Amino acid sequence: MNLALLTLAGVGITGAYFGYKKKDPSVSISNCFLDKLASPLYNLFVEYHSNSLFLVDSIKEDYILCNTPYDRLYGIEITSSENIQKYIQAEKIKELVRDSKESEDGFFYYVLFKQEKCQKQYIFSHSKIIIQSLANYFDLRLLSGLELTNVLYNLFLQNNFYQEDKQLKQALTIKKDTLEAEPEFLSFKRLAKQAIANNHKNVKLFQAYKHLEIKQSEIQSLFSLNFKGAIWFYIDLSSSHIKNHISRLLNYAKLVGDKKPFIELEQSYHNKECDLALINAVAYLEKYDEEIIGQLGSSLKVSFIEKELLRSNHLQKNPIKFRDSEFDFLVKEDFLFNFIASIHKKDTFKPDIFGVDKNGGFINYSFSAENDNPHIAIIAKPGSGKSVSKQKIMAQMIGLNFSNGICLNLGKEIGQVRIRSYDIGFSDEKFINLIKSNPNNSVAHIESDFYGFSYNLVNLPSLDNMELFEADLQFNIDLASVILESQNAEPLSIAEVAHFKEIVKKVYKTKQHQRYRVRDLKQKTQEAYNKLLSLGYEEVAFLDTIEEEEFDYLKKPLLIDIVKFARKESANMQLKEEERKDYESLARKLDSIEKLDLFSSFDKINIADVDVLSMDLNNFKESSLFTPIFLAIFQKTYLKDREFALKCKRENRPAPKLFYAIEEAKNYFRIPYFTTMFEKVALEARKYNVHLCFVVQNAEHIPLGILKNLDTRIFLLRPDKKLEVIQEAQEALKIPKNVEIGLLNTNKHELCIWYSSGVFNMKFEISEEEMKVFSTNPNEI
Repeated sequence: MNLALLTLAGVGITGAYFGYKKKDPSVSISNCFLDKLASPLYNLFVEYHSNSLFLVDSIKEDYILCNTPYDRLYGIEITSSENIQKYIQAEKIKELVRDSKESEDGFFYYVLFKQEKCQKQYIFSHSKIIIQSLANYFDLRLLSGLELTNVLYNLFLQNNFYQEDKQLKQALTIKKDTLEAEPEFLSFKRLAKQAIANNHKNVKLFQAYKHLEIKQSEIQSLFSLNFKGAIWFYIDLSSSHIKNHISRLLNYAKLVGDKKPFIELEQSYHNKECDLALINAVAYLEKYDEEIIGQLGSSLKVSFIEKELLRSNHLQKNPIKFRDSEFDFLVKEDFLFNFIASIHKKDTFKPDIFGVDKNGGFINYSFSAENDNPHIAIIAKPGSGKSVSKQKIMAQMIGLNFSNGICLNLGKEIGQVRIRSYDIGFSDEKFINLIKSNPNNSVAHIESDFYGFSYNLVNLPSLDNMELFEADLQFNIDLASVILESQNAEPLSIAEVAHFKEIVKKVYKTKQHQRYRVRDLKQKTQEAYNKLLSLGYEEVAFLDTIEEEEFDYLKKPLLIDIVKFARKESANMQLKEEERKDYESLARKLDSIEKLDLFSSFDKINIADVDVLSMDLNNFKESSLFTPIFLAIFQKTYLKDREFALKCKRENRPAPKLFYAIEEAKNYFRIPYFTTMFEKVALEARKYNVHLCFVVQNAEHIPLGILKNLDTRIFLLRPDKKLEVIQEAQEALKIPKNVEIGLLNTNKHELCIWYSSGVFNMKFEISEEEMKVFSTNPNEI
């Protein structure tokens, strides 16, 4: 019968009844002739609706109403912070059985879905108590009614999925875009009908008919099998349903066989000597290898056979509405121990990187959104792929197109990313050149040569911004200690630091420093000298009279001015002898730094305001001054980036992400004081959306104080070095058991990512075209 005709008839009868009611309020439907017509039609409508295919009648906030005896349906997607296989513990199963036994709706559906990279697990139930209990256990929220509707459509196996914006999206989404658009439940009905028609041609059914004596399921192994499909488990804990099933078995046994085992089972269950569950499972498979059916069953502790009987009912009504109860079978509650397992890491809304898990399922991750701080350590032995992984991370963050160098997400706008690469060994050379090849990308490169390096240790911002002045002054004082330690000298003492601060503040406030002239630039700052002459300035012109803002850095004091001030104070007889000695030792230490000739002149490092800044530090690597030189360059970059981040803050908008990639980070920690200073930088940098990424061969190469502030630790393991890396990580970090398991299960070229909420494995998909850019192998072109 046509549902539309039934609906029209129902509406007509209802209208007629209310017409009579308006005319004569005393009319009772029970006495009215309409009663004899309305009741059968109404009952026929209900019967038609309930016997049709599975329908969504209404979509609510956290459930849907559907045409099943229990109309409310709730659901969760099983995910966690990790992708290590973790079973629902036995205690939770016992609690679930205990709480559901007396309920008529004490059953749920466990569904495993795989369609290429879209790999999911769900639990559905008409009982909110069951769903909420499992949601609490996994620390999940309930699926919204609309999400649940889309999930149920996807389980018909007729949707498609694609990657976009570092997320996996479905090609067809059920939603109401406009006011005049049809309701979502009508869209579901139309789409479901078409999907069912396709499934009649393409989908095969496999029915579970018995359980296997296997201790635990292998959900991880199941998803590694080659298939496309959805596997549904009906799991009933309701004692009334279980008793009914035992009664049916007993009645059947009375007719055809030995009833004694069933009488004993009935008695045992009645006496609460055991707890049971009723199981029914059906696999809907569209694409699969024939040999996997046995593996499918072994992974899920049941045996499957191909099924044709009642195939149309299975396809049309789905397991929520229909199951073949002839294939129900009983299991003891311990069947459910080590059965349902979480193996999928939850997706993040604004990811930085993405890849696939061990089974080829899509996975993504955010350094900042999923941690307290966004800093990173990449730990791997030579040949493990750390440089390749670092470049892939940067490529994904900026949205690099390897065919034309276009970077979709590179820039300083909201949500965009900027790169600062401190390279050693030219590992990023081809990568940077590809980005530079596109004229739309803003790229600059600083080469490592001592002639081009000069850093003014007392170049500070204006006193008008005291917060920045203090922060930069502290940085440069710390840098002075790093320089001294690099030359095997003692760092500044507490008293010397105090005097250094005092002198610098006085000099900036009173301008008690030498007035330098343009001619003073000729020897050491030739580029600025030539430019000023070309602008018409005389050699004798004082630098503090230059009008162009770009030369403001030439109006600052130099280190020699601070040395002179300290010497003057050391001879001040009005001070205590101990204080004079402190000034004298400060003057001596600063003078030794001044004589190094790298920190005594005006700045020569021109840090451009660009989106990609590449710094080649290879030629500095063997110098004893490597660490302070790195810090000086880092500070220049960081100051410019911080200035823009503060501008964004004043404009009340998010700053872009800044990814600072630091290769061979062990070189930077040669100087003990560097660790103390960089701990402060790591803590401050997150305020400005700076992501520090240290690349090292061993976890011990990063001091523990800094390593603790790097919430993301990425390990890459060569098979022959796996145990060595795990042992080193254990000694350096005292890794927890879950991280040890994650490391042991890490295959070659997989990332084992240990972060604030747990550990997971991920693998980048790298094409040949990408590998040509990433490779640092000298034998490969």
